[in-house]
Amino acid sequence: MGTVLSLLIVAVALFTAFALKKFYDKPYIVNFSLAVMLLLIVVRTLLLQPINTLGYVAIALCSIAFIFQAVLGIKNVKTQEQV
Repeated sequence: MGTVLSLLIVAVALFTAFALKKFYDKPYIVNFSLAVMLLLIVVRTLLLQPINTLGYVAIALCSIAFIFQAVLGIKNVKTQEQV
């Protein structure tokens, strides 16, 4: 399971890098792909046993960043609909 999650994180990171160049006019795609990558990082970190202090810090920061990216993605979708 850990290997699959790690490969998914790499795949989403590659897609995000591609989306930064290709979908410059659609920032919500980048926001949502970053949110998915952060969520995968949180899940992968939760699977580590035992979780040390650095793991808890990573979980907290990635969870906060996930929320920010999801909110930014929703705002960008609403902005695109208005234009």
